[in-house]
Amino acid sequence: MNCIICYIFTMIDSKLKSTNLNGVITALITPFDQHSKVSLTKYDELIALGWRGGVSGIVALGTTGESPVLSSDEWLAIAKQAVASSPTGKPVIIGVGTNNTATTIKNSHLAGEVGADGVLIVTPYYNKPTQSGLERHFLMVADESPLPVILYEIPGRSGVGISLELTLKLAIHPNIIGIKEAGGNLWRSSEIARQAPDDFVVLSGDDNLTLSLLAIGAVGVISVISNILPVPFVKMVDAMLCDELNQARDWHRLVSPLLSALSAETNPSPIKEALNIAGLNMGQVRPPLAPVSESTRESITNALNDINKFI
Repeated sequence: MNCIICYIFTMIDSKLKSTNLNGVITALITPFDQHSKVSLTKYDELIALGWRGGVSGIVALGTTGESPVLSSDEWLAIAKQAVASSPTGKPVIIGVGTNNTATTIKNSHLAGEVGADGVLIVTPYYNKPTQSGLERHFLMVADESPLPVILYEIPGRSGVGISLELTLKLAIHPNIIGIKEAGGNLWRSSEIARQAPDDFVVLSGDDNLTLSLLAIGAVGVISVISNILPVPFVKMVDAMLCDELNQARDWHRLVSPLLSALSAETNPSPIKEALNIAGLNMGQVRPPLAPVSESTRESITNALNDINKFI
C-alpha cells in the first residue's frame, strides 16, 4: 500500500512541475553528415542555437527528428545528447511513441533513464485503432511511464485521431499532462482548453496556426520553425501570451512567408533545407523522404532573405 501511495504522489508531483510547459518548445531535426550518419556535434550546435534564442524547451525524436528511420542505437544516443546539451531546469521531452504499445512503454523507460523530463506519445499509426483501442494504449503507457506524458494528435500522419471525448477522459489521468494539437481543428482545441483540468496543457503542433491556437487557450507550441528562427517566433508567442496582440501579429506576418514555404513539402525536408541554406549544414533527410524541389528551395531562400532584412 505504501508503494502505491508513493507512486501516486510522485506522479501528481511530476504533473505539477510539468505545468511549466509553455512558450516555444523546439521540435528538433536530427542532423546527418555527408554519409547520412547522425552528427551529435551538429545536434549540440542546433540545441545551443535554440537555448540562446530563448526557447522554453526541446522535443527530441519526434516527427521532425525523423524517428522512424533511426536505429535503436542512434535513438538512444540522440536522447542522451538532448539531455546533456540542455541547461538544468529546461524541459527536455523525448518522442517515444510507436504503433506498438509495449515498445512505447519500453521507450518511455529509456527516456527516463537518460534524464528526460517528459515523453511525447503519438497516436499509433497504421494499426488504425478504435477509440477504445486508443484509450487502452494511452492508459497502459501512462500507467507505466516514469515520466509525464504528452499526447500527440496528428491524424494526417497517423490515420486516426483522438476524439474530443477521449482526450478529456485521458486528461484526468494524473500522468497525462497535455496534448500537442496538430490536427488543424481550432474548435476542438478550444474545447479541450475550456473543458480539461487547469493543469492539462494544450500546445500547438502547427506553427502556421499557433497565433490562433494561443488566442483560444493554448499555452505554447512544439515548433519546427524555431530550429532556424527561434528569436522571432519566441517574440511572437511571448507577445501573444502577454496579450500584446498587435506585436504578436506583426511577428507572425514577418515569419508567415517562411512558414508557408516550410509547409510546401513533407516535414522535415523543408526545415532541413532551410538550415542548410542558412549555412548550418545539417544534412539531408533519409529515405523514404527526399530533399525538397528546386521551387520549394527557392521559396525558402526568398523568405529567409526577406526576414533577414528585418532582424
